[in-house]
Amino acid sequence: MTKTKIILGVNTFHADSSACLIIDGKLVAAIEEERLNRVKHYAGFPSESIKECLSIGNVKEEEITDIAFNTKPFSNLIPKGIHFLKNLSFKENFAKKRFIKKKNIHKIFIKKLNLKQNVKFHYIEHHLAHIASAYYPSKFYKTNGLSIDGSGDFVSLAYAKCENNKIVIEKKNYFPNSLGIFYHAMTQFLGYKNYGDEYKIMGLAAYGTPIYFEKILKNLFRSDKKLCSLNLEFFNHHKKNFRYIADENLLIDQIFSSKLKVLFSKEIKEENFHKNFACSVQKIYEFFFEKIIKIIKNKNYSKNIVYSGGCALNSSANKLLTNNKNFFEKIFINCAPGDNGGALGAAFVVAANYNLELTNIKSPYLGKKFDDTQIEKILEKDHYKKKLTYDYFKSDDELFRTASKYISEGKVIGWFQNKMEFGPRALGNRSILADPRNPNMKDIINKKIKRRESFRPFAPSVLEEFQSEWFEGDFFNPYMSSLANVKIEKRKIIPAVTHFDNTARLQSVNKDYNLRYSKLLNYFYKLTNVPILLNTSFNENEPIVFKPEEALDCILRTDMDAIFINNFLVKKLIIKDS
Repeated sequence: MTKTKIILGVNTFHADSSACLIIDGKLVAAIEEERLNRVKHYAGFPSESIKECLSIGNVKEEEITDIAFNTKPFSNLIPKGIHFLKNLSFKENFAKKRFIKKKNIHKIFIKKLNLKQNVKFHYIEHHLAHIASAYYPSKFYKTNGLSIDGSGDFVSLAYAKCENNKIVIEKKNYFPNSLGIFYHAMTQFLGYKNYGDEYKIMGLAAYGTPIYFEKILKNLFRSDKKLCSLNLEFFNHHKKNFRYIADENLLIDQIFSSKLKVLFSKEIKEENFHKNFACSVQKIYEFFFEKIIKIIKNKNYSKNIVYSGGCALNSSANKLLTNNKNFFEKIFINCAPGDNGGALGAAFVVAANYNLELTNIKSPYLGKKFDDTQIEKILEKDHYKKKLTYDYFKSDDELFRTASKYISEGKVIGWFQNKMEFGPRALGNRSILADPRNPNMKDIINKKIKRRESFRPFAPSVLEEFQSEWFEGDFFNPYMSSLANVKIEKRKIIPAVTHFDNTARLQSVNKDYNLRYSKLLNYFYKLTNVPILLNTSFNENEPIVFKPEEALDCILRTDMDAIFINNFLVKKLIIKDS
């Protein structure tokens, strides 16, 4: 069959750069650049991701018909112009450089790729791409659409009406007012300076009480009619030459101003300040999030909602949506709500404009798959042969039986199977797995492999048919998008995945969603009567592993007990003293 439309979707020169490929409406590949160049949250040009997507799709550069970017530099010009006239000199500053770079993205692609002259470039507004990345996979005919993040194309929040494959944005909240930037600033204030550290505040919040809620709300926000209005006296991101959007070096200036330190100069010395401040920040975010949800619900447009944008990764707040039928009956949050997923959304919009039937757009398993021959060739290399031993299972049943037995005995295993996941979370193909029943397992994993903050929880994967037996609520949660309360009678059974506040960021698994992973869960259930595994990302303070060599290197430098890679069982050689 002739390939009529080959659409490359791209998120570039923005955090979590990525690419995806759609061939005649079918999503065949998607990958983040960080998985290939091993630089977390990389924000440069996704050259390796593009190559990998084309390789997976068996497509040459010159066959690309359309390239979709999740940005539209000339959008929102009126609010942009007013802001720059009021606040900035537009001479040789960071914002101007970014604008010029985004405006000329297509020229960079022409230089770097072997494209045909008639290739079409599509600039899709940032938040339209975010909403599209959730709307089209949801398969909802009619729904509300919501996107919240730090900022993209000068917008920090947008909600839309989505119907019959069309998206119409109804309302926008403009930069510098931003819930995402507020949360990022407070993350920096607590000492977490790396890009993307907000999830640490979410984990820490469970240990505190929101005693600073009123003080933050009264001082850091203005009470006007906007969806979210910051008191800019406490922030720096609107000032001249401020670097907010991460560049290739992931450098971001200090968002909060010195006035915040003055405001909390007494409290910062108090015991448990960090925990209580984190909890207060989370509750402030949830306060505004609930306000936004109510505004959308009261419009009575649809009983459904799709949600995306970087803030949709706040699984604690998402519980307000997913566990409350008073707001919406059907909710969909996609596998990559952040900027990486913007590549998907931009490509979906272009495909929909061509009236292509979109397929395979719910699956997160969009990366490369390695066959047994490739893996065995790697294992036979001298570097690994001297340090590792391996066995091969001809029977899948034997593999699942052995892996579940290892886990039940307290071993921590790497699980490397089939196509790599797209998005920030390991969903059973590039995962580290362990027994959720062991009360010491969190500390064991941190000591053996992760070496991360003790307050951060680990997530459970649960067989969908048993979800309501172990967790409150019935939200199908295949991408770990939201929290659920662990049922009271089950908390003592699965302490390793029950957070301090008795919640868990669960992953719902069924055979249609991930056949091999669901089989492993079933084997563990038959062995232990617990249909749940502790699931964390296969990495060690780095991007999730992409290829077999990275998985093998991980076991060599950590105390992981074994790796199940396809049907191979890999362990360290025990070298006896002479």
